[in-house]
Amino acid sequence: MKYGLWAAKGVVFLLLIILILNVFSGPKMSKEDFGVVLSKVQENLDLSALLQQDNQAIRKNLGLDPEAYERIAYFKIDDVMQANEYVLVQFKDPDQKNAFQQAIESRIAEQTNLYDGYAPDQVQLLKQAVVDIQANYALYVVDTNAKTMDEQFLESL
Repeated sequence: MKYGLWAAKGVVFLLLIILILNVFSGPKMSKEDFGVVLSKVQENLDLSALLQQDNQAIRKNLGLDPEAYERIAYFKIDDVMQANEYVLVQFKDPDQKNAFQQAIESRIAEQTNLYDGYAPDQVQLLKQAVVDIQANYALYVVDTNAKTMDEQFLESL
């Protein structure tokens, strides 16, 4: 009888430890300034072909309302034959993550359908797109530098 009670206590204790680890192992809120994060994401890369877009382009191309976010920056190449673009966003509320992810997944699908059949290199670039969503920041990149930009993004937080 004693062993059964000890076993039950052990299982409860183990479950409590697992729960605590799950809570504290998730993405953490970054206190880093948006401008610093943006600068670090672009550091040592030639992104001169990607031009910063205005709020109208954010709404049209990404289906996002820029005013809903703390800060958002969208850069896109000025060549319709290429899919290169990236977005850095700082959420006002972590609950915005799902809406952002859905909008970006929709964008990738639309772009893939657009380039499918005549620009296989752009389709491949879209398949390698980076979507990295943290607690209060997110990065979306379609570029040959996507992995480097993502690494720099994570280091900047």
